[in-house]
Amino acid sequence: MRLTSIRSAAAALFLSLAAACGGGGGPTITVTVSPASPFTGVGQTQQFTATVVGTTDQTVTWTVQEGSAGGAISTGGLYTAPLLPGSFHVAATSVADASRSGTATVSVVPPPACTLETPQSSALPSAQVRQLGVHTVGETVTFTVPAGTGSVTIVQQGTEPLAPESVTYQGSLVANTVVPSTVKVGGVEFYNDNVDPTGDPAFWGTKNGIGSIFFDSASPWTGTMTVPNTTHMLEYVLDHGGVPAGTWSVVVNDYAEECKVIGSPTCVVGNGTLTYPPGKYDVKVLLKTGPVPAAGTVDVNFYLVTTQFTSTTASTSASVARMRQMLASYLARAGLTLGTVNFVDMPADVKARYAAGVNIDDTLPCGDMATILRMSNAENAISLFLVNSLVSGQGGMFTYVGVDGTIPGPSSVGGTVASGALVSAANLNFSSTPTSCQGAVNLSGCGADRTAYIAAHETGHFLGLYHVTESDGTRFDPVQDTPTCKLSLCAPAGKEVVNSDCTKNLTDPASPCGGGENLMFWLLNNALSTGTLSGQQSSILRANPLVR
Repeated sequence: MRLTSIRSAAAALFLSLAAACGGGGGPTITVTVSPASPFTGVGQTQQFTATVVGTTDQTVTWTVQEGSAGGAISTGGLYTAPLLPGSFHVAATSVADASRSGTATVSVVPPPACTLETPQSSALPSAQVRQLGVHTVGETVTFTVPAGTGSVTIVQQGTEPLAPESVTYQGSLVANTVVPSTVKVGGVEFYNDNVDPTGDPAFWGTKNGIGSIFFDSASPWTGTMTVPNTTHMLEYVLDHGGVPAGTWSVVVNDYAEECKVIGSPTCVVGNGTLTYPPGKYDVKVLLKTGPVPAAGTVDVNFYLVTTQFTSTTASTSASVARMRQMLASYLARAGLTLGTVNFVDMPADVKARYAAGVNIDDTLPCGDMATILRMSNAENAISLFLVNSLVSGQGGMFTYVGVDGTIPGPSSVGGTVASGALVSAANLNFSSTPTSCQGAVNLSGCGADRTAYIAAHETGHFLGLYHVTESDGTRFDPVQDTPTCKLSLCAPAGKEVVNSDCTKNLTDPASPCGGGENLMFWLLNNALSTGTLSGQQSSILRANPLVR
């Protein structure tokens, strides 16, 4: 089942730490010193480190002003993994003076109560929307697609609040992804969730059968599937003037249902049992008259979670103007014109809450990322949330600079846990020289150019594109005219294959590894990333219902 092959970070764009310029930060925690006496003294500022014991061992660091009487001290604490809500007693030793030590309580304030959204509506004209109602997992939903329809988008939104948000498969926590178990047209199967999607794209499907539709993304609570998104379906559309017409059938499904079939102990839901209400999902279908247009226009809403700008200052900022210019140039490579661009101020309390960064390790429907994306409006526009930084303990030698709610996003449907993407604005105002942000694109010296690249990459995900090659070098997009970077081919002769080998070999003209220049490669690299798009990638983007 697909639960066994989910890619955990399919929508993320990484940046080599060696290439980063500025930015950073971590979530805020509250440290309550108890008792205060070990930390009082001459009024000097002391930095203390401690390991929280009782959940998983996590290192926290904070700064306290000696002479304070204890109480709550808000700091920019750093830690290796998200802390669970509650209070933890720790032993602390001053970094500056090992003789100064004492105990402290790390109090982690839980986020506001999370109430998941009721099904949201589409902003598309009603003639393009098929409202199919609420259905339980296992039920079959049918709808009719007229001849000459260029694209079909299936959106499923959760309605059962007691259904699990996650499952644990072989010890790993996985978001309860919403994905049909099958999609058929006139009884012919075009998608089957049991088919492993990680094979070579050259073998993906036929023009009118299994594998013509691709899905491989974590999509808890809200899931979206778009057609066409493979080489073979694009060929079908070209041959027939649209996607397959007739009666389509979709079997509603989620990972919790698959987990129930697999059974304990291999797979359990988040509460550790297999007893829970079955998932219920509001299903709607978005149609776009075909064939795939040769050009189009897409609007963008920038939601300002970052503290660097307001809607007023963003509209007059030279850095923002440069970012818009470069974003337009990347979209133009797919035949897309950047249309209306709006800047939307987020409330002050939202900016304050995420001032030190957004934790993207929690991908569940009530996590930081989902909470932000739910703030988007229902409009026929891409929703990009500019944030101060993205915080994760999983990046290793890389850092996250952009992440989508899911691939693809629920186009025209706002207010869901997947309605948009987060883009780090940490480097937006950076310029290595006074002229670095003038003339040709300059990823290494101009932060606005880099931010534009990230925004274009995440827009590609939202409109339906996957990474041409994933970071493990074994999984690829279902598009045959994009180059790949296969781990099996690019590892040094006689040596154990490791992920970094493919990235190193991208710079070797003799290497069979390719794709590093493509906009949808998993890594942003100053020397390699030129933002190219293939013809088939461009067609998939233009087929999306958000493109007019």
